[in-house]
Amino acid sequence: MKELALGIVLILVVGIGGFLYRNVLERNAVPQPDATACTLDAKLCPDGQSVGRVGPSCEFSPCPYPNAEIGALGIGFVLPAGYALNPAAPGEDTTLIAAYEKPAGEGSPAHAIVVRRYPIAEGETVDSTIIKNTMLEPSGMEPESMEDFGFATVAGRTFRTITVERFEAQVHTLYYLPRATDVLRFEVLERNVTEWTNPALDIMTLPEHAGFLRMLETLQGA
Repeated sequence: MKELALGIVLILVVGIGGFLYRNVLERNAVPQPDATACTLDAKLCPDGQSVGRVGPSCEFSPCPYPNAEIGALGIGFVLPAGYALNPAAPGEDTTLIAAYEKPAGEGSPAHAIVVRRYPIAEGETVDSTIIKNTMLEPSGMEPESMEDFGFATVAGRTFRTITVERFEAQVHTLYYLPRATDVLRFEVLERNVTEWTNPALDIMTLPEHAGFLRMLETLQGA
């Protein structure tokens, strides 16, 4: 009988202890917020892919490579094959927003596509902003006027263009795109151009330049 009574008491003690422990846990539990369901809308990437919203903040997923997105400028485009972001390129240069590079052969500097932004300062115009930020190489001089620039219309956007360097097998061309408060500059630097001295050379047909133009055709947000 004593063993039976002792067993009953033990069961009661364990049961009451478990009940009290559960109450303490429930009182001290931190209420968890209800899970937020993201909306099912999608964002269209420059290459035609679409991405949805993810994570607790329901932000859109980044568009996958070869898409490139520059959130600071609100633009995106499809990179030409072989180009990758050089995250160390901007450095202290606040005008240089992004630089993409592609190997140009053993022992050669890389081909480059660069994106810059120039705010239109008070008292300045689009033309003055473009001219003062353009340097001809190897002379180091500014263009005399906007007459030194050409026009290029790509996917309905009109760019002001100028080739600032055609020297020692490299060709460097700038494409300026005016916006309401700033001017974006897209530039392509192509290396190992064998016919760089040929006055009849059409630089727009060079491989890297042609890929660069296809990139501008996919430009979103500008």
